[in-house]
Amino acid sequence: MALKRKQIYLDPDSDRTIKKLARITRLPEAEHIRRAVADYLRRTPQATPGQVDPLLRLIGICDSPKGPRDAALRHDTYLYGSKS
Repeated sequence: MALKRKQIYLDPDSDRTIKKLARITRLPEAEHIRRAVADYLRRTPQATPGQVDPLLRLIGICDSPKGPRDAALRHDTYLYGSKS
């Protein structure tokens, strides 16, 4: 895997914590940062190629005669599904 160099700035607390974590795990600080970035990108819908913003799915759903009549009240359910 080819890596690309980036420069970042960390606040003092994050810097101390990542140094301690690297010491404990014996993994480089950069590896912890790469893992954190990868995890963040997996959880961020905008960063996932081909994934559509759920708000865009609302466009036009009430135009259809078969569309929901309560979209204004239950929009979260239509966007994100029901709570388990």
